Amino acid sequence: MRKLIVSAAMALAAVCANADVAWDWWCGNGLKNPVVHLGIACKALTVRNAEVSLLFNKTPVIRNGAQVSLAYNDATEVKWVQAALVNYAKSAKVQVGLLNFNDNGFLPCLPIVNLDKSLFD
Repeated sequence: MRKLIVSAAMALAAVCANADVAWDWWCGNGLKNPVVHLGIACKALTVRNAEVSLLFNKTPVIRNGAQVSLAYNDATEVKWVQAALVNYAKSAKVQVGLLNFNDNGFLPCLPIVNLDKSLFD
């Protein structure tokens, strides 16, 4: 089992080394348009596919993917999914969490799941 875990970690490291993946310890300003943004607390100008962190994410635009953290997500526009304990966006297609605030949502605030109005058109 240990060999399997080490092999998976080495494969993940190789993929990250060859892809446009940005690691961020704490709110690294100035990151421009990484494909994937990983860290403890993430903040960038835009992210192309996914932003994943332990504490919180605060990137204005997630172009084609998801914004995921354990505690808090904050964005202006997320094309697909936000998942955290608390989510806030002006526009996000799907939000999953304890509290979800979405200005373009089915309702401005819903627990568990909030969907964008555009999904119902």
